[in-house]
Amino acid sequence: MHLQFILRGINTQVELWKILAQGQFYKWKRLNMDTQKKEEILCQGSLRPSVLGTWEFIFPREALPEVLSTMGATLENGGTGGNISLKELRMATLRAICGVKKITKKIFREADKTPHSIVLTDSQRGLSNLIISGVAVHIIGIKDDKDGEMTDPSTGKTYFQEFL
Repeated sequence: MHLQFILRGINTQVELWKILAQGQFYKWKRLNMDTQKKEEILCQGSLRPSVLGTWEFIFPREALPEVLSTMGATLENGGTGGNISLKELRMATLRAICGVKKITKKIFREADKTPHSIVLTDSQRGLSNLIISGVAVHIIGIKDDKDGEMTDPSTGKTYFQEFL
């Protein structure tokens, strides 16, 4: 899945945000075609520049609520109300230009229930969020990836998976 957004703020803080975003990992589910068993592996989120100065974050589709929560996107600052405002019109135009679709309120509600950061039990480690002072993330929309068969060149195994 691709999350399209505008990233703005204090340059040094934005650069820090980009570095931290590239260190995020998510579970990637796939089906081993040889054994017909479902597998999960860790997949690094991928950040890349996109059209008109926007950014794309690529990650497994099941992780969308976690990605939104980690970025601090809530229904209030990322979703839309009942009336069409000038901001919503601008975002609808940006979605059309970027070829993405609007994120539903249901997904934002799910993200609101997901913790921004996680402290691992019985460990000194934790997973931090991407909420950084001096940085604003304006969510534009999402684009789904296709699913299909892919052979891992290092193992020769074939998987049915999301093409990230």
